Amino acid sequence: MNNSKHTILLTGFLFLFLSLSVSGQKMNNSLYLMQNVPQSNQLNPAIQPECKVFVGFPALSSIYLNYSNSSFAYNDVITDGTGIQADSLVVDVNSFHDALQTTNFVSQQIEITLFALGIRAKDYYFTLDVIEKEDSRFNFDKEMITFLKDGNYDYRGRTSNWGGLGLDASYYHEIALGVSKKINDKWTVGVKGKMLFGIANMHMAESAMSVFTSSTGDQIVLNSQHRLLVSMPINEIRLDSDGYVDDINIEGDDYDADFFTNTDNKGFAVDLGMTYQMDERTRLYASILDIGAIKWKTDGYEFSQDGSFTWEGADWSQSGNSNDPNYEEIEDVFEDLSDSIVDEFRVNDATGSYSVALPTKIYLGGTYDLNKKVNLGALSRTEIFNGTVQSSLTLSANARFFRNLSTSLSYSVVNNSYNNIGFGLAAKLGPTQFYVVSDNVMAAIQPNSAHLANVRFGINLLFGCKDKTKKKNSCSFEDKIKNKKKPLYR
Repeated sequence: MNNSKHTILLTGFLFLFLSLSVSGQKMNNSLYLMQNVPQSNQLNPAIQPECKVFVGFPALSSIYLNYSNSSFAYNDVITDGTGIQADSLVVDVNSFHDALQTTNFVSQQIEITLFALGIRAKDYYFTLDVIEKEDSRFNFDKEMITFLKDGNYDYRGRTSNWGGLGLDASYYHEIALGVSKKINDKWTVGVKGKMLFGIANMHMAESAMSVFTSSTGDQIVLNSQHRLLVSMPINEIRLDSDGYVDDINIEGDDYDADFFTNTDNKGFAVDLGMTYQMDERTRLYASILDIGAIKWKTDGYEFSQDGSFTWEGADWSQSGNSNDPNYEEIEDVFEDLSDSIVDEFRVNDATGSYSVALPTKIYLGGTYDLNKKVNLGALSRTEIFNGTVQSSLTLSANARFFRNLSTSLSYSVVNNSYNNIGFGLAAKLGPTQFYVVSDNVMAAIQPNSAHLANVRFGINLLFGCKDKTKKKNSCSFEDKIKNKKKPLYR
């Protein structure tokens, strides 16, 4: 294929990525160490909120939006044109290619907490969360883009391994019941059980693609194998005369109230957490979230494809003279070629149930009190999903200069990106607390260069909140003398 055709194919591929993007990791690192916000308990079930009771404002206690990718930003793909295209935006194929890693990820998540409740009972703290969750991920290998950009000349006599396409998307309800217990002055442990009710899912269970080019360059062998599992209403699957999928029809009317309240796709997951007070100033944290899976049974389909096609060029010899009795239009030649490819890459379908594990997250971190109002924190996050591992590191400074106002400033290294400045704010007026936190506020300032963009905000009602500072400062004169060499910290 010539370079212009490569560019057309790759441009279409890029627009597919962009359409997914504006729809990585699911970051919550800045919130983790803002522990006066009750939603930090969603990241470590051992964290006990300060107040005896908290109630999440219905549907507004936590709204979370996250976009992430592992390698490229918007301005790596779309740039200002030059010359006759100076007044236009153009796709920069070379810039996009140079920004890629060996394997690349694009993801986005949405979470809306419909209801949240927390109650303290002596050393125990009980929590209940009802959350709507949506999680979509797409991954691809750089070599596929390299081949489409440069063509097959450099691959003569060998195979270009495109790896596989990863596609995972889930929408489900979560009902989580948690309990934490303060074992002693140092240890607090927590566990949270989650009932999951799946609504819709797409899961690429198998995917492999490769292209072999002969040493002379006159023969190309395309190999493709995919197995896509789907659980969602499909109105009709039409088959051709050979029994392969010819067309899929999806009707919007199928996505009604019964679809969104379906409870047949059940799952279960567990969160585990602990906190450890090492000394008066130092506290350590660890948690592992979403150990579990959902079994998808409703409207379950399996689409599989396994084919190999050898391309030796197109015969246009009968397309030069329209008076030739064997004349064939060039469009017909290409149509015959595309039909031959389709015949080799036909899709089977089947029905049945399947299980998909949740992305598991592991947090490890700690804080050190500089004084009674400011502490420094460090937190690592590792996510494991479909055999891939993604990690991030966040450093933060958390301040509480006033009882009802706290802030956090963070810096994160994530997704091969080093310009992620986070900020958090929690303010309380009477029993009402408002909070907002983001792991990368730079995404709002410079969106074109961001690999990560997220925000979480909400409203809580807090009751039974004691001023710990006053309690500590109200000790007796004898206690003050006894502890005069031991500074008091929060």
